[in-house]
Amino acid sequence: MRTVVPRTLFLALSCLVLCGSLSAQTTDRSLTLLEKLTTAHGPSGFEGPVRAILQAEWSDVLSDLRVDGMGNLLGDLPGRESGPRILLMAHMDEVGFMVRFVDESGFVYFNPVGGYYNQSLLTQRMSIMTPRGLVVGYTGFKSGHAFQGNERNELVTLRDTFIDIGARSQQEAMERFGIRPGLPITYHTQFQDLNGTGRYLAKAWDDRAGLAAITEVIEQLQDRTHPNTVVVAATVQEEISGRRGASVVYESLKPDIVLNLEIGIASDFPLKTSRKEAQGKLGGGPSIFVFDGSMIPNQKLLEWIVEVANDAGIPYQFESVSGYGEDAAVLQRSGRGIPAINLGITTRYAHGQSGVIDIEDYTNMVKLLKELVSRLTQERVDSIRAFD
Repeated sequence: MRTVVPRTLFLALSCLVLCGSLSAQTTDRSLTLLEKLTTAHGPSGFEGPVRAILQAEWSDVLSDLRVDGMGNLLGDLPGRESGPRILLMAHMDEVGFMVRFVDESGFVYFNPVGGYYNQSLLTQRMSIMTPRGLVVGYTGFKSGHAFQGNERNELVTLRDTFIDIGARSQQEAMERFGIRPGLPITYHTQFQDLNGTGRYLAKAWDDRAGLAAITEVIEQLQDRTHPNTVVVAATVQEEISGRRGASVVYESLKPDIVLNLEIGIASDFPLKTSRKEAQGKLGGGPSIFVFDGSMIPNQKLLEWIVEVANDAGIPYQFESVSGYGEDAAVLQRSGRGIPAINLGITTRYAHGQSGVIDIEDYTNMVKLLKELVSRLTQERVDSIRAFD
């Protein structure tokens, strides 16, 4: 017997299949981009591999794509000629380390480049970036069989932490492997789906998630009319004191409004966390920073973003973190002062070997950025900039 499907049901089912397919394509693009960026090695001052990925991704989208004297990658996405200049910014560097010296047995000692936590360093795989390629090593620790007295409870500092690369001597480490003082080191990890939960494990979400979101936004805006010119900056050396890359961005781009993409700080896990210190949770939507240790955002800009998110039905969460600094603070103090805000993709275990994000937070950040850019007219920017 032939079953007749009503036309309305057929159309609904067809839409469901098509929409699901499009959603899957979008997710595939997002995951491919996120994996590519997070697995790239690029600590502060050595962002070249990340910059190369972005140059390839942005070359067909942005005009006047160029690298400045600090190593920042800059470009333009023109809209209306008379419109304001909207800066989308995120940093390329990740927290890492640098070879300090190699001892006579071939063990590698290192200095920090950016913020870290001593207990996150032991028994980890590390990648040393040499001119000959990556050298993989391991931050070793003595066997539990050999502990004496209270040693199990003692903290091992970075100063005493070493990387075992398998070398038998200093000469072998330096001549065979090409290890020398000054070479950069990052965690050696992989991008991983956490058991089909829509949550993903990787290193360097800070700030590769922000770079990926900007990449998807400019791709989706390139064939659409927007009432402004979008200028883009992928900055260097944010993780070290002074946020050096961002300090020269204003002179090149002269933005009227700054939307800085970062990570939000999750507190939704059990080990020594507190909502009093950080408020983010996975799945809560993009984080809107109302305060951080380096910046109080423009309040008109903040309130307008909340209004847009509510109007577009995009979930969001507020974040107020004192131990935090980011590039928007540098741009806020540039020129005659620029309205700026920090927006975050909430991340667990930031500045550790790996972190976790929820893909829905990432997707909603892309949606929010598109809405903001689409609505930032000259009139709106003038209103945000006015303090009367």
